[in-house]
Amino acid sequence: MSVFIRSATVMQEGAGARVKRLMPLPAFMNFDPFVMFDHFELGAGTGFPEHPHRGFEAVTYLFEGEIEHRDNLGNVSRVGPGGAQRFTAGAGLVHSEMPSADTQTAGIQLWVNLPRELKGIDPSYEEAPADSIPEIGFHGGRERRIAGEQGRVSLRTPARYRHLLMESGSDFSLDLPEGWRAIVYLRLGAASVNGERLAPAQAAFVENESAIHIDAHAGSELMIAAGRPHGEPIRQRGPYVD
Repeated sequence: MSVFIRSATVMQEGAGARVKRLMPLPAFMNFDPFVMFDHFELGAGTGFPEHPHRGFEAVTYLFEGEIEHRDNLGNVSRVGPGGAQRFTAGAGLVHSEMPSADTQTAGIQLWVNLPRELKGIDPSYEEAPADSIPEIGFHGGRERRIAGEQGRVSLRTPARYRHLLMESGSDFSLDLPEGWRAIVYLRLGAASVNGERLAPAQAAFVENESAIHIDAHAGSELMIAAGRPHGEPIRQRGPYVD
C-alpha cells in the first residue's frame, strides 16, 4: 500500500505535557528516517524539564505560545509562533523545553534519525525566528519551509519539512524524489492526501509515490515531513536512537 492513514494517540509526556503522538508507539515505532512525531500542547506549569538525548536531530515548530530551550552547551533561546529550533543530539545532549509565556503553547516536535556514520558527531543547536522562515504563496494558501531542502533550518538527512495553510477548495502538490517517504499530518480542517481523506490529528504515511497531492475541503493546516530513508536498523529506546 502506498498511502496509509494513522490517528495520533493522546498521552502525557514530560511534566504534564499533553501530546498527540503518531510515533513511537508499541505497534508503530518509526517511519525511516522519522523516529518521532508529537503534536504537543502545554499549559501553565507543564513542559519538558531537563533530560538527555543522543543519535538523532529534532525540530520543534510552534503554532502558538512561546518555548524556551536550554542545554548543556550553554544555549538559551526562546521561540514564538511560526518559529523553529533544531538540535542535533549526536553523541549526546542534555536540554529542556519549557513554555515561557502564560498563554497556551502548542507545536510539533519531529525527530529525524541520524545515519550510523553520524551518530557520534558533536551536538549542536540552531534557532529560527518566525520572520526568518521562507514563506511561499500559492493559489489559496501558503507554504512555510521550515527545515531541510529549501528550508530555514539545516538537517543532515535529505528531507523537506513544511507547514501548509490552505483555504477551502485549494490544492497543493509536492514532488518526491525516488525512494523518499512522507508524513502528512492534519492539524485543523479537512483534507485529502492522494485521494485519502484525513480528519484532524490523523496523518497520511506515503511511500512508493512520485508526489503528494493535497486537496483542502475546508480551511486547513497541515504539516509535511518528507525524507530519504537511511535503510539502517533503528534501535530506539526512550530518548536515545542508537
